Amino acid sequence: MRFAADVTAAFTEVAEYERQGWAYIHPFDDPIVMAGQGTIGLEILDDVPQVTDIVVSIGGGGLIGGVATAVRTLKPAVRVWGVETEGADCMSKSLAAGKVVTLPAITSIARTLGAPAPSEPTLAMARELLEGVTVVSDEEALGALRFLLERLKILTEPAASCTFAAADRLRDQFSKERHVVLLLCGGNMPLEDLARLPVT
Repeated sequence: MRFAADVTAAFTEVAEYERQGWAYIHPFDDPIVMAGQGTIGLEILDDVPQVTDIVVSIGGGGLIGGVATAVRTLKPAVRVWGVETEGADCMSKSLAAGKVVTLPAITSIARTLGAPAPSEPTLAMARELLEGVTVVSDEEALGALRFLLERLKILTEPAASCTFAAADRLRDQFSKERHVVLLLCGGNMPLEDLARLPVT
């Protein structure tokens, strides 16, 4: 196993590893990976058949693309809402521009959302399948992280807790008749990292 300094360096080093005979599995722009991630949507439909809204964070768009494809194929009325954090918001910028936008750097604390750009397929899926993309601040994501940990005893990464922050922003969209699911998709938070977070 080899580690790169950041996601941009990792993508840059891929071609060299492939020349050495390594097999490259793209972390989000791969139809098989997206299909596997789509099974989360099937689980949601099994567990919450009355679901009306699903809130999912976005890195490069593969996870939300897979979930939205699976869910909306079987239940087209479900609204799927995307979430990014400021400084890791390549999808919202790309949707606004109408083309793939590459961020010059990832500055958000939500590092696992740090894809520098979506792919053409994930951007197309976002355009077709998402209700919208809400961009929240790191401060909002950290406040949500603290709420989930204190009230629900669920430890998430900021890349997952941002879904709660976005749902709070979107509360006017959710009447009491609606059934909203938040996908808390990351809990890889060592205690040392948690202790260093500026959670107030």
